[in-house]
Amino acid sequence: MSEPIDDITNWSTKLSPWRRDCLRRLALTDDLVADDLSELLGMVKAAVGLPTGAGQPAPVPFEKAHFRSASKHSIALKGVANVENINRLIPKAGLTFCPNNLSVIYGRNGSGKSGFVRILRTACRTRIENAAKLRVLADVYGDAPGPQSADILVDVNGVETTVTWTPGMIADPALMHISVFDSASAQLYVDGGNQIRFLPFGLALPHRLNAVALTLKEELERERAKVVGDKVALTNVVFNPVRDTAAQKFARCITKATTVEAIEKASDFSADDESRLTEVTRTLAAGAVAVADVSALAAWSASLLQEAKTALASFSDEKLEEWAALKSTAVAAREAAALAAATLFTDEPLPGIGSATWRAMWKAARDFSVAEVYKETDFPVIAVDGAPASCVLCQQPLGPASAERMTRFQAYMDDTLGAAATAAEKAVSEGQSGLPAFKLFHAADFADRIEQVRQRDARLADDLVGFGKALAARRSIAIARLAGEEAPPPPGLVIPIAAALGVLTSRLTGEKEALTKAADSEERAKLAQEKAELEDRKILSTHRIKLLKRRTLLISDAAYAAALAEVQTTGITKRANELVDTHLTAAVVERFAAERDRLEINHLKVGLTRKSGQTKAAFDVNPQTKLTKVTSEILSEGEQRALGLAGFLTEVALTEGSAAIVVDDPVSSLDRERCMLVAQRLAEESMHRQVIVFTHDIIFFNEMCREADRLGIEPVTTALFSDKKAAGQIDAGGVSWKGAKVNKRIGRIKDAFAPLPKLHQSSPAAYEMAVKNLYGRLRDTYERIVEEIIFCEIVQRGVDIVQTQKLRMVHLSHPLAIRFHEGMTRANTHSHDNPASETVAVPQPCEFLADIAFAENLVKDLKTESQTAEAARPQMKLKG
Repeated sequence: MSEPIDDITNWSTKLSPWRRDCLRRLALTDDLVADDLSELLGMVKAAVGLPTGAGQPAPVPFEKAHFRSASKHSIALKGVANVENINRLIPKAGLTFCPNNLSVIYGRNGSGKSGFVRILRTACRTRIENAAKLRVLADVYGDAPGPQSADILVDVNGVETTVTWTPGMIADPALMHISVFDSASAQLYVDGGNQIRFLPFGLALPHRLNAVALTLKEELERERAKVVGDKVALTNVVFNPVRDTAAQKFARCITKATTVEAIEKASDFSADDESRLTEVTRTLAAGAVAVADVSALAAWSASLLQEAKTALASFSDEKLEEWAALKSTAVAAREAAALAAATLFTDEPLPGIGSATWRAMWKAARDFSVAEVYKETDFPVIAVDGAPASCVLCQQPLGPASAERMTRFQAYMDDTLGAAATAAEKAVSEGQSGLPAFKLFHAADFADRIEQVRQRDARLADDLVGFGKALAARRSIAIARLAGEEAPPPPGLVIPIAAALGVLTSRLTGEKEALTKAADSEERAKLAQEKAELEDRKILSTHRIKLLKRRTLLISDAAYAAALAEVQTTGITKRANELVDTHLTAAVVERFAAERDRLEINHLKVGLTRKSGQTKAAFDVNPQTKLTKVTSEILSEGEQRALGLAGFLTEVALTEGSAAIVVDDPVSSLDRERCMLVAQRLAEESMHRQVIVFTHDIIFFNEMCREADRLGIEPVTTALFSDKKAAGQIDAGGVSWKGAKVNKRIGRIKDAFAPLPKLHQSSPAAYEMAVKNLYGRLRDTYERIVEEIIFCEIVQRGVDIVQTQKLRMVHLSHPLAIRFHEGMTRANTHSHDNPASETVAVPQPCEFLADIAFAENLVKDLKTESQTAEAARPQMKLKG
């Protein structure tokens, strides 16, 4: 037994801490509770970095000392009580079992045996796993039943426990050690083989470790589905179209190792990137017309820049002040010249000499003279060839006075004040005529151009509109100031319009060049790739939070994957199978062969092959033929029942501990010889564990009792019966009289006689009837003495077998034959109906007791003589 334990402890050193701790807990207990599973799950999660919610206990190394002994768990089934609404069983029906060896429950068909068995097979361990087949019905012909229940009395290590059974209840660990065999499970043993679910020598530990690992796996998968589930798929960034851009590559390649910094960098998209995307998009979408439009807009922008610069130079605050000062100077000079003229021409016949009108007239006359009349002669011309010249105004010859006046007027015009005034006025006039017109700012297409600018720079467009309005206002102010008129304060011109227009012009020039280049296929491909990169990076930017969430989910998912790898069972299963092969497989095969031999079915070419699973060690039935994989198609019903019983006994013999077995109707379809073999085998099994047998076969019942007697076992026997109302009723008289052996018959006769002495005193007539009946039972007992004691059960009524090997025990001496005759005669005398005229006295109570004692002594002496005869026969043979 130490070898498997050593193998498991040595193997445990290679396991992870949580697995070693799990082995330790499983070795100490039958099963793990919720707290154990929670702690183990926490240890697994802590190992891979998942949140555990609380600190986890430190694992304890697994050692050989942790193995518990199977003998610690002594489990016996003491009875079933308080049955309610099960089949036709009476309310509060119950059965009591022998807790140590053998219990045999007899009942005819319909007596209620199956009702008790159905309760036990749903509460205890059975090969039947189909819930429908395990269903327990109420009385289908009775009134509407209430809840179904029963109390199952179990003794665990000397402590009696009541397990309340209800349909669908969670299996009680103690009851799961008790195995049930019936007709339904027999088929499974024939075709399904053995499932050694409670392995010996600690071999169950790896399988139980697998079961825990699978439980933890289910819990991790549930938690993973809740935490991660399909949320990773929901964080996928959808790109349309799918292409080979850096952004799409990054999105596809995000893993748990991707850093937050990498995500931030890959999804960065600035305002400049947006502007560039718009520009590239427009460039790619544009054609030849767009090139012309951009060229025109660039030329307009350049021209507008020049107008703006001119405007800034012509209508600055300083220039406006200069225009106003120029007008003031001209006015002041003219006023000074006018004052001088007033003094100089006081005696002239006409007033207004020197006025603006007069100066205009004088100037016109001078121009007429120089250009038309007296070409290339200084004005005024006084004489021509010595004769008075004609006046260019009145065209009359100039007299001396007129000539002198004309000379005086010219002198005035040539005078410094007048010249200065004229020069100042000329400067004002030139300023007025030289004011810039700003055609572009006031052109009809200005609004359209502004909209084109707005598509590229909305702020610049607004600034240009404002600049144009301010420019128009300042020009009007300049005109007013040159005219000497009042004007409002000029609006500001602080907008850096020239610089902005310069930038726009440069951009437009670049755009024009880009559009020109875009016509080239290679350059266009580069722009298309740049546009794709910018578009996909913009998509990443809008889904930055989703990318970060994806990274977090992938980190959690990877941790859960690592945790699930921790609870993989492949290695454990492999080791468990190795241990089973080393320490159990040969034992199972040999035991199965031995059981078949005991039941004399070794001629069947049916064996067992191991086919273990994750949580159990299974041995499949191998029919050793290619024609079928189902053994039941080969064997007769009797062979199937015998083979199923052999499989069942193999399984229980090699399971951990020695808990009870319940066997229902084990000899169905078996011949009488094999029935006797089954009785022998079950009686022998009851020497090692509690055996409870249900049967409707009275002969098999007697064989069970006889085999128990042979082994020195006192079985507990119970008889069930039913009536029209209900089944499951216990016969207070015990097993039927036919099934009782000599000793039990004598005991039952004594029990029945106990009240008769008092009855003899109170009612002799009633006493006579009762004692007559008991003498009839005594006569039956003498007949059974012949069969059981004298002929040693060589020939039995109802049994086809003649056990000739027991002839050596047969011996009947003359004295004992006489004594038998005497006792039988007396029983006949008092049991038969004697004639009324014959005077046969009714035996007194003391006489009846003497007759019983006579029979007991006869049985004792017959057995002694038989044993003596058997002992003497070998000696006689040697002498011969």
